[in-house]
Formats: sequence, structure tokens, C-alpha cells
Amino acid sequence: MKQSKNALLTALGAIGGAGAGPGTAARRIICELRALKPRATKSVVPEAKAVGAIGPEMSAIVCTLGKSEKLISAVRSLENQTLPRGEYEIIVVSSGGRLDAELEKKLGGAKIITVPEAGLSRARNAGAAAAGGIYLTYIDDDAIAAPDLLESVRGAFKAHKNAGVIGGQVLLRRPLPEIVLSGHEDLWSEFRISGNRYREAKFQYEFPFGADFSVLHAFLDEAGGFDLRYGRVGDDYAGGEETALCFKARALGYRIGLEPKCRVLHDVDEGRFTREHIARTIEAGIMTTRRLFEDGYSRSDWDLAYALSRADIAEKEIARLRGRGADEPEIFYKECERDGFKKLARVIESGKSSKSE
Repeated sequence: MKQSKNALLTALGAIGGAGAGPGTAARRIICELRALKPRATKSVVPEAKAVGAIGPEMSAIVCTLGKSEKLISAVRSLENQTLPRGEYEIIVVSSGGRLDAELEKKLGGAKIITVPEAGLSRARNAGAAAAGGIYLTYIDDDAIAAPDLLESVRGAFKAHKNAGVIGGQVLLRRPLPEIVLSGHEDLWSEFRISGNRYREAKFQYEFPFGADFSVLHAFLDEAGGFDLRYGRVGDDYAGGEETALCFKARALGYRIGLEPKCRVLHDVDEGRFTREHIARTIEAGIMTTRRLFEDGYSRSDWDLAYALSRADIAEKEIARLRGRGADEPEIFYKECERDGFKKLARVIESGKSSKSE
């Protein structure tokens, strides 16, 4: 056990001062600097509601479909925090039905709630409704929190009173399978933050997402929670609920913080390292970016001309890669990008909303 813990700390420590590197490349494919409309910001952010007055200040929330024993590791990592146990609570939200009784017994002192209807955004909102903390930290059910995660989150919020959302670093467990092309680790939700100091996210492609996402409870209530039109439902590849929430934060006068001291290790199941996952995740990212525009969050109007031009650019890049004898995986990733924009073009031509795709 001690050896395992040391390995975890070593892996998490590897991203302590790491730069962003090429890991944001895939996100930039589906985002542009013009994606974020300038918003008027308040000079004073409303005080957090008194949800922590009689209970723990922090609430750690894990949403799950209850399919994996990795959930136990996620909860264990939250139980072993540097923050005193009485200062935070752990909430497990089972989406789409109750957890197995034997699995529930292994979750220790976690508060377990059940949401009959499937959907990650719905589960996250249910977790927030059950939470008493002023600050809420969401981690995935296949993530392992660094021992100081919750202490770092709380410290960041207290130091930056105008933050509505604070994202931390997410590191994929190494070694990575050969199918993972360098610069595209974020297709499995890796998220690195450049530098070693807190900073603010200014553009859509910088917005935090996934397995290490914290919010001010008062802001989440003010925003009406996570948008139920976004977020995964079951085994689909939809997403974008965190991005939509970040846009809401900016519109309401809050800031989006990035704190490299907040860290988790993402222990992705081996079954997700497939060509299908790559293709569907790239396509989902493209379609979600269009949806964010359709729903009024983003200014990125990816019209028909833009979609066709991006598909054409990708096609030319594929030809160039083949001409220089590039490795097949590099060509495959680019083909997925081309196909994603071609599909977007077909959807726009048909007059349909990308929400239905």
C-alpha cells in the first residue's frame, strides 16, 4: 500500500511545475480566441451563502454509474486528505439507479444519494443540492485525488474571492498506450496548467473541465446549476457542461481560476484507449462547440463555410502527412477531425440543430 501511495505522489508531482506543452492542441482544434465574448464584470462578487455555517466548509462530490471498483479508490483518496476530516464531507451520487449493496459498504463514511434518471449534469446538480459545503469539488469516479487536493481548493477560493470556478490539473496514469498521440492526451481528459501559480482562464479553450473541477456553491445556485442540455448520459460522448457553466460564471461577473496545486491522477479504463473513442470524442467536441453557439454561450459561429473550410484544411493536411510518410495514427487523428467537420457541415446544410446529433 505504501509503495502504491508513493507511486501516486510521484506521478502527481510530475505535473507540479509542468508547462501546458502540446496537451492543449486538441482543444484548440475545436476552440478559437474569439469564442469568448467580453463580459462586464462586477467589482464585488456576492458573498457565499451560509451553507457551511453549521457543517463542513468543503464538499467533495463523486458522480458514478456504479460500474467500476475504481470508485472505491476515488473515495479512499478523498478520505485521506490533509484537510481535517471534520472540515469536509464526501458525497457519492449514483446516476441511473442504486449502487450495488456490497459496493456501498466499501465506501466508508461517504454520503450516498441516488438519482433515478441518468445524466452527469443531473447527478452533479443532485450532489450540489445534497451538499452543505461553501466550496464543491467534483472528481471523476476513476480519479485519485492528491492528498492536499481539498486543502488546495479551499485555499485558492479563499485567496481569490472573485472566483466562481477553479480548475486543477488532471494527469493520465503513465505509461500511456501507443494509441495516444502526443498533444492529444486531453481526449482522455488530461488537463495541464502552465506555470506553478494561480492564474485566470481568459478564453474558452482554457476553461477547465473533467476530473478536477471546483465551484463556489453560491455561484452554482445563482447560475441554476449545470445545464441539463449538456453532459454525458450513459455511455454517450456528449460533454460541454463545464464549459457552459464557465460561460455562465463570466456572464454573472465571476472569474475562472486555474490552480496547478490542485491535482488528480486520472486512472482511465484500458477499454477507452480505442480508435472509436478518439473518433467519437473529436466529433463530440466539434458538435458541442457549435451547440454552445446555438444556445447563446459562445460567439463562435461555426457556419457552413467555416465547417467546409476546416474539413478542406484537414484533407490537405492528410495528403501532406501521407506524402512525408507520417505514422498511421497521426493520419487517423487528422481524418477524425476532417470527418467531424464534414458531419457538422451536413448538419448545418440540413437545417438541423447540432443538439440532435
